[in-house]
Amino acid sequence: MAFHLVEKDGLSWLESDILGVKHMFTRKLGEVGDFPYTSAPDPVWESEAVQQRVRALWLRLRQAGDFPAEGFCFTRQVHGTLVRPVTAGSRCLPPLAVRPPDCDGLVTCGRNVPLCIFTADCVPVLLADGPRGVVCAVHSGWKGTVGDMMGAAVAAMRSRGARVEDIRAAIGPAISRCCFETGPEVKEAVEALLGPDAQGLCPPEEGVEGKYMVDLKEANRRRLLQLGLAAEHIDVSEDCTMCQSDVYWSHRATKGRRGTQAAIIQLE
Repeated sequence: MAFHLVEKDGLSWLESDILGVKHMFTRKLGEVGDFPYTSAPDPVWESEAVQQRVRALWLRLRQAGDFPAEGFCFTRQVHGTLVRPVTAGSRCLPPLAVRPPDCDGLVTCGRNVPLCIFTADCVPVLLADGPRGVVCAVHSGWKGTVGDMMGAAVAAMRSRGARVEDIRAAIGPAISRCCFETGPEVKEAVEALLGPDAQGLCPPEEGVEGKYMVDLKEANRRRLLQLGLAAEHIDVSEDCTMCQSDVYWSHRATKGRRGTQAAIIQLE
């Protein structure tokens, strides 16, 4: 199992050997503020220059990744655990005049239906049962993780015919334990989710009282193991978005001043 870097047409992304279907975990896309849509009126984003820039960026990504001309399926992420089913009719290209429905995950059995989620320190997870033609993409920040986003994703796939023993998962670049300092509420929530399997995930920060360094990627991996996935079917990126903020957008590193970073998966 391993991730490898792909560079094409001035864009770069990671792919995992584990999934067996088309996918990508992009690095930085565009400039600060180059989002596919906005949740509130934004005169700068609505300007002609930004609109053209955002559209051109996504057309380049579509072409570089050989995705359908109709575009991608998007989410408006709210740090919850809702996984929404989508079909080919949900595909579109940015910039979007109307924001997508609120959810933090997408699932489909449809062919040529790219599922797209966004992260900038939170954990992107792509899942696939290739033999039964089910894929899922989820955004799992700490609130989603402790709310059992992995459980929601696996349940959404199983309800569409996937078998746990055949589900493969790639956990992409995200903030790693080296940089994810939290208060006790995160530590306690991770331990409540995983029980004894949380051992070693949230050590106290050396020399800082009341702070803990939490490994969210490993928390999601361990939850997938609890749900029945085989260890050899789970791949985890070693990249830390905050340590490598030169190539990844990191919400913490830039204090929220960032652009777009996407994880995309598609059945062909």
